[in-house]
Amino acid sequence: MKRFGLIICVFTFLVSKVNAQEIKANVQVIAPSLQLTNKQILTTLQNSIQQFINTRKWTDDVFEAREKIEMSLFFEVKKLNNASDFVATLQVQSTRPVFGSNYKSTVFSFNDEDIAFVYREFEPLDYQENQNVNDLTSLLAFYVYMALGYDYDSFGELGGTPFYQKAQNIGGLMQGKPGWNQGDGKGQRNRFNLIDGVNNNRFLAARKLTYLYHRKGIDRMAENTDLARAEITSSIKSLEELFTLSPNNLMSRVFFSTKWPEIVEIYKPAPVTEKNNILELLRKMDSQNSNRYEKIKA
Repeated sequence: MKRFGLIICVFTFLVSKVNAQEIKANVQVIAPSLQLTNKQILTTLQNSIQQFINTRKWTDDVFEAREKIEMSLFFEVKKLNNASDFVATLQVQSTRPVFGSNYKSTVFSFNDEDIAFVYREFEPLDYQENQNVNDLTSLLAFYVYMALGYDYDSFGELGGTPFYQKAQNIGGLMQGKPGWNQGDGKGQRNRFNLIDGVNNNRFLAARKLTYLYHRKGIDRMAENTDLARAEITSSIKSLEELFTLSPNNLMSRVFFSTKWPEIVEIYKPAPVTEKNNILELLRKMDSQNSNRYEKIKA
């Protein structure tokens, strides 16, 4: 199991001869603001996307059923023209298990507000690497590779590089199409800047944080909560230099928007001094969520 080979001394698995797909995706497609004559197309699309992701082999590694990356994709259709031209938003999340517990930590979360694709009901979803045969499947593959990249980064420092490169290749193929350009979406929050960030050495600290936070920190909560929390504090502090150079960089924003609910719960049991120290750090580095972090005091 290549994915867990980096941590074999910590994780002890009974390796079975399972050649399972890597992703367990849950997909929802809704259109609450639209009056549709054919509402069934939403269900058909939802099922087609879920089957496309869950039945495809995305890596060369072997995953047991319990190792699968759980992924959720929530589409809200805003417009549907000619019964096939979709304009939507997408909230995508992926989780990974935490060692020694039943808890699953959200590793990647992103809200994409600039989705456009053509889908005709019951048409097969085809995908080929290194070419765009279908705008929808290219989009889905892009986010699968982003989820794989974040997952592998969380188990081994910079382990997700091959998957981020695949996502970047898709971005290159889609250049010029709606939603794939630097000026699309809201501010920095778009696919162009997302993939540029994870492949840019300028933001390596944010990628290394994914490993430090999960492997050095949250995976140790079961064995020594105080030590694990200290490691999590140290991992967040590792972003300070990047914050000074680029306070609004997207990679840090993605981390904090993904992790703030978990961070709150981690520090609620901490001693008062530790709470005050982490609150000071979080208020400085993630002012957008400063009010939410006040729950740490509860």
